[in-house]
This record gives sequence, structure tokens and C-alpha cells, in this order.
Amino acid sequence: MVKSLLFLHIFFATVWIGGMVYSLFFLRPALNTLSQESQRKELLKRVFGRFFPAVWLSIVVLFFTGMALWHGYRRDFTQNPLFHLKLFIFAIMVLIFSYIYLFLYRKENFKNIPTLIGVNLLLGIFILLIISYIS
Repeated sequence: MVKSLLFLHIFFATVWIGGMVYSLFFLRPALNTLSQESQRKELLKRVFGRFFPAVWLSIVVLFFTGMALWHGYRRDFTQNPLFHLKLFIFAIMVLIFSYIYLFLYRKENFKNIPTLIGVNLLLGIFILLIISYIS
């Protein structure tokens, strides 16, 4: 059971972080080659329309698998300040993504999305660093 929870946790963290890497380093430069703003907006709407539900699913799965792993497997994390920092950063990432989705994407204001995705990517990388030290 623990291995299954750990797999799901790692898989969905990879989906979210990998999607942010793709968005910033591959999609964004490719969008610059499109000459018309309407083409860029349409492509972003389609790509984010498929990616953002996966992020919501990732958030839910990460929360529940994380809680199950914490309470069922690694109770010692309760005493670890790095673990609490990780939870705090995760909460910030969820808030940033919620803002991206609810106030930028749904209103088709795509201009500031890459900056906030970049912030979330840095926070996600920081969580990976924390995890490598508390495991």
C-alpha cells in the first residue's frame, strides 16, 4: 500500500512540475513564432484547457496521498520543520495556481500566466530539494 501511495504521489508531482517545465521552456518559445495574437490565445486556451484539469487532479491526489503517507507511514515528519515548510510551500503553490486558473485563465488574460507558472516551478523545485533532505 505504501509503495502505491508513494508512486501516485511522485507521479502526480511529476505531472504538475513537468507541465510547468513544458509550458515555460517549450510552449512559450514556440508561441513566439506565431504572428497573430489570436492564434496564440487559441493555442494557449486549448493547451491550458487540457493541462489545468490535470493540475487540479494532481493537487487533490498530492494532498490525499501526502496525508496518507504522513499519518500512516512517516509520523516522524511531525517533528521535522522542513516537512512543515514543504506543506506551507505546497499551500502557496495551490493558491498561486488557483489565482492563475480562476482569475487569469478563465478571463483569458494569458499575459501574466508564464510569470506565475515560473514562480510555482521554482517553489516546486524547492520542494524537491526539501524532499531530498528529509527522506
